[in-house]
Amino acid sequence: MHSMYGQTLSEPELLEPFTRYALAAGAQVSLAPAYAEAAAVIAGLADGTVTCTAAALERYPDLAMALDEAGLRTAVAEQAAEEGLTRSDVAVRLSGGTAIVLAYAGIAETGSLVLADDAMAPRLAGMLADVCVAILPASAIVRDLDQAGLLLTELDRTGHRYVSLVTGPSRTADIERVLTIGVQGPKILHIIVLTGEGS
Repeated sequence: MHSMYGQTLSEPELLEPFTRYALAAGAQVSLAPAYAEAAAVIAGLADGTVTCTAAALERYPDLAMALDEAGLRTAVAEQAAEEGLTRSDVAVRLSGGTAIVLAYAGIAETGSLVLADDAMAPRLAGMLADVCVAILPASAIVRDLDQAGLLLTELDRTGHRYVSLVTGPSRTADIERVLTIGVQGPKILHIIVLTGEGS
């Protein structure tokens, strides 16, 4: 439950504006009451292999099993940097395909996500994939940017080196205002909101 102007907001009351604003920003949003549903959504986006951050696998080990049952091979982003490769080589290895990242929070006011990583490889996975799938527990949706600011401060204090707010897929426009999606980041941002118990 979250408070807004003296009123108490439940998760469903925050989920509706979060979804509306995320969709308006060009993201895709799916609600998943169980890991099997989340895995089915990811299977529809991926080509057979997904790259997943260690944080997402650690937080949701049942999701890893559901991905396996859905026929997906899972690579761990951090392992791309464990073989003595240069940063450029790691970036090449993590480019394209589908990446799964853990969202620490969603912001109902803007439809944005709070992402936080401790190392370069998981950060690159979310930035360089063609399709970025963010796993967001419904219970982690906060009301507004003020609440998100408190979370950002805490993430910084606890040593998360790469913290960012992400709103929609990558987009850029030229001087004539011609919009292009995915030039400097994912072409697709798909947010899977886990709505079941234990999310």
